[in-house]
Order: sequence, then structure tokens, then C-alpha cells
Amino acid sequence: MENLLGCSIKDLEEIAVNYGESSFRGRQIYSSIYKSKLRLKSLADIKVIPSKFRQKLISEGYFIGGLIVKEKYLSNDGTLKLLLRTKDDEYIETVGIPSDKRLTVCVSSQVGCPMDCKFCATGKEGLKRSLTAGEILEQILTIQNEMNHKVTNIVFMGMGEPLLNIDEVVLAIRSINEDFNISQRKITVSTVAIPEKINQLSKKSFSKLGKCQFTLAISLHAPNQKIREKIIPSAKFYNIKNIINDCRNFVLQTGRRISFEYILLDGINDQEE
Repeated sequence: MENLLGCSIKDLEEIAVNYGESSFRGRQIYSSIYKSKLRLKSLADIKVIPSKFRQKLISEGYFIGGLIVKEKYLSNDGTLKLLLRTKDDEYIETVGIPSDKRLTVCVSSQVGCPMDCKFCATGKEGLKRSLTAGEILEQILTIQNEMNHKVTNIVFMGMGEPLLNIDEVVLAIRSINEDFNISQRKITVSTVAIPEKINQLSKKSFSKLGKCQFTLAISLHAPNQKIREKIIPSAKFYNIKNIINDCRNFVLQTGRRISFEYILLDGINDQEE
């Protein structure tokens, strides 16, 4: 089975040609997926391509998306939190955060999370699996559809650790940039920091995307190694000094600034020193 959400225009043209259709049919599928005002629920919704071609794709396992909205939570400030069910009956969360000039989507990259950070509920689940690029992208389309507004900014800050799903995250960034027409500079990848993965992220971005212009955000949450290990178990394998060195290298390689995230925990990491 192959999710067409996440395929580039060239990918879809190639699929069409392989089925004896003109490349124009691939472009029609592309426009239906990425340019439609309403989120498509299935391939059957693409009425502009011939029925025989559409049914052939469906019969051979091609599909579009598959996430189902199970619950919605709307805050007084307009923030919308969605609980989404995947095709294999797992659950993920995504959040739409509106402001005067933007609509930011906080996307999940995994079902659950293996990092077990003590301040995060997701870590208590453990990791069930990583999401595909298509599942990441569909979160954006779902928020866009539910809030009836074009998404302008993306943050990989939902469930999961993005750097443990680098390949699919980079594929999703390609599509967000090229298919959704959202600048890489409006994309943020938030990580608790994984050994060797920061350097891997920049290398894969240059090799797969040709550039690395998104913002890297490090969930630091502590001023020293001792406190960090207390609240982030994985920190014992990655010293703060090494994280900072890898961040310096990332800045040198990409020319992009790095953000540091810090959640204040009463009596743990909020002392003046």
C-alpha cells in the first residue's frame, strides 16, 4: 500500500505514466491533493481523473491519508487540539494555534515517544511506531480543513522525537516546502537531542532537500547535566557540552540560528542561579 500524500508532482506523473496514462493525470492528482480547499478523504474523491484509472489505483493499494478525527478540544483563545486515529487504530495528537497573522500547526512525528521525559505525558506511553511522511502531512491538512484557514507555520513539537524519525521528517519537510508552499524558515524541528542525530539532520537535509533553512529547537530544560539527567533520562547518554558543540557545528553548516526551549519546573530547574 502506498500513501499518495507526500508524493511530489514528479512522483505522481511517473505513477500515471506507469499505468498508461499521460503525465497530465499525475498533475491532476497532485492538484487535487495539495491545492483543494477541502481535505480529500479518499482517492475516490478525485473525480477529474478517469474512473477506470482511479479504480485501478485503489485496487492496487494506493490511498490518500487515512487519519480520522476522533475528538476535538477548542480553547477560549481559538487553539484547536485534535485526537486522530490512524489506519492501524493508533492515536496521535495535533494542535492548531491561531494568531492575527498566522496559523501554526504542532505536528506529531511518532505514535508515543521513547524518551520518557518526566514532565511529558506522551513518554509514559512508550514508543509504538514512527509516523510516515504522509501521516505527518495529513495532520496539516486536517487542521487546515477543521479551522478553515491556510496553515502558515509548522512545528515538529507534538508526540514523539523527530530525530528518531529523521527520514520521514525530512520527506515531510520537502513536501511542506514544495507542495504546501510553506518556506522552510517557517518550519521548526524540536528535539530533546539525540547523539549524532543533529549532524545527521543537517546532512540529510542538504542531500535530500538541497538546503537546510528550518529552525532547530533544542529542548534543554536544565542549566547543567545533573538536573537534566533527573528530568530527561536519555540525557545520561548525551552531555550538555556535547550538545552545545553539535549545535555550534549545525550553525556553521547551515547558517541558521538555534532555539533553546526551557520549561520551568517549580523547585527543580527554576532557581536564580
